[in-house]
Amino acid sequence: MKFKINNREWTITETSQSSIKNMQNIRRANEEENLKSIDTRYYGITYTDIQKIYIDEDLPQDRKKATLIHELAHCYIDSFITHCDKSYTEEDVADIVSNSYDIIHEIINRYFKEEK
Repeated sequence: MKFKINNREWTITETSQSSIKNMQNIRRANEEENLKSIDTRYYGITYTDIQKIYIDEDLPQDRKKATLIHELAHCYIDSFITHCDKSYTEEDVADIVSNSYDIIHEIINRYFKEEK
């Protein structure tokens, strides 16, 4: 599924856990974390540089929905907030949640309606 946030087009793709791990290993080939990802389970991952979200296709629907909300929060932050090593206060987080709620839930509702 494709959607836009702040006029930037994003794509959501459901894929296997092994595919997500392979993407992570390729992207982190020069980092120590590459070795850690072998034992890591990824429910979802967002690549803001290419505007893509990958969700583990084998998740139960309630976990898939919670994961997608989490990943969409990354999209929102990347699209609307400068976050160069910023620490967020409780008020900042509350503002992010309240300002992103309608945007994220519209995408969630469309995604799960289309998925059926």
